Amino acid sequence: MKYGLIGYSVAAAVVLAVLSLASMPVASQSAAQTKKPTCVGCSVDGKTTPRLPDGHPDLNGYWGGGTAGNDQHLFSRGQDGSVVFDFGGNEIDEKGNNLSATPGDDFQNQVTDPALQPPYKPEYMAKVKAIADETYGVTNAKDPIYECKPGGIPRASFGEMQIVQTAQVIAMIRGDGITDRIIYTDGRAHPDNLDTSYMGDSIGHWEGDTLVVDVTALNDETWLSGSYGGLKYGILHSSQEHVIEHWTREGNTLTYQATIEDPVMFTKPWVLKPRRIQHAQAGPDDYLLQIPCLNHDEASHVVKPTENDQFKCDYGPQCVSGAK
Repeated sequence: MKYGLIGYSVAAAVVLAVLSLASMPVASQSAAQTKKPTCVGCSVDGKTTPRLPDGHPDLNGYWGGGTAGNDQHLFSRGQDGSVVFDFGGNEIDEKGNNLSATPGDDFQNQVTDPALQPPYKPEYMAKVKAIADETYGVTNAKDPIYECKPGGIPRASFGEMQIVQTAQVIAMIRGDGITDRIIYTDGRAHPDNLDTSYMGDSIGHWEGDTLVVDVTALNDETWLSGSYGGLKYGILHSSQEHVIEHWTREGNTLTYQATIEDPVMFTKPWVLKPRRIQHAQAGPDDYLLQIPCLNHDEASHVVKPTENDQFKCDYGPQCVSGAK
């Protein structure tokens, strides 16, 4: 698939390549013509971490290709060669548990494990449980994502995405148009008196090979995790939420860790289990297809069965019931 926005640069590269080939021996020309294009951000052997000229790990490219320690990829290629991602199965802890699992495969134990849940104060835990009790299957009509609100941090931090990295700024593009984010790495501080927003304000710096990102100014209109396959009690947070993220690349594996502080609702900082995804190793002609969010009536997201219904709940926002 061709990416029209880079047409001029591709044309320029072709001209330069032709001029260079003119002075090369015949054998060298043949080798150059058969060499495949370099994958943006790929490791040369899957184990060596690629680096930029400044020495920092290269985070560029498409992510979401598969889980670390698992040969099963989360994407495939269509007939036209484009990468097709399988959204929903990429939040993996260090034991290999899928934190975005579908029902089955010990799903309930994973999403309700007390060790994985935020440490709420009693009065807020009661509110969270009341909301969680309205979850049916893997959906909850109160989940803000069904109103097309951005997922917030850390919920929308990690997953299938394209990363564009420079020395001054890193862009993380999710393709939904509402959770894309900019991380400033030019040494700036958070602005004073910054209004809160869904994705907040992110500034980053490098500690060795790890990108450390400080996120503030997050509003209280998002859930931390919640329904649609997330942690059952990862729901509420206040506008005092503060997140410290750690992004570490090793070979073609990207590991995400985060600590969430909320002095209003939490008894202590909430430390997320490490989550890992693989570099998608997409070619130079691949691009991230934007998928718009469609806002529907909240009541349509959860359909509970009656006594006369045979109920089937698919993984996703729609649960379908059919008569026996």
